Amino acid sequence: MGWSYTYKPKEQSVEEFFRKQFDYDKDGKSGRVIACAVKSFKTAYIAYEIKTPEKREVIAIVCLLDYKRNDLCNFGYKDMDECMGPCYYDCPRRILRLLTPTDNESARAWRKQCDENLQKREASKLAKGQRIKLIAPLVFKSGREQDTFRFLHHSTFTDETGYLYRIPRWKTYEFQVLTD
Repeated sequence: MGWSYTYKPKEQSVEEFFRKQFDYDKDGKSGRVIACAVKSFKTAYIAYEIKTPEKREVIAIVCLLDYKRNDLCNFGYKDMDECMGPCYYDCPRRILRLLTPTDNESARAWRKQCDENLQKREASKLAKGQRIKLIAPLVFKSGREQDTFRFLHHSTFTDETGYLYRIPRWKTYEFQVLTD
């Protein structure tokens, strides 16, 4: 379970790279990358199809990524399949939907955690103009204390007086969405 470093041409996508590395067809058995999603340039989530004469299954492979710009071996990856219990749970729904059912408890636990994370992220999406009330008020450097905000975009909010606030990592706070 160590890292592998090799050369990857700049113009080659991560998905193309893994297709070259992981795809095979031999003696009636095959494996192929169906889809790949890269998150924050650091993690690739792959839906990988394995076929034998008896069955077909699609599993998830998680690859940690590393880049070394000035090295001949400029690209590194550490691959784990979902049965190994990888501790990376940002797998996009489009990859999870491609996976076939599994009896492996580690894989099921990993899929469940990924799904729970997706649900939390989707629940915390706000539309421009929506108001939220934090469970505990924030105290800003200016001394202002505020618990109710109107969402503008990304991490920018306003209060009822029009004062602007930047709240990084606002999704980590407990809040309720208010209805006007």
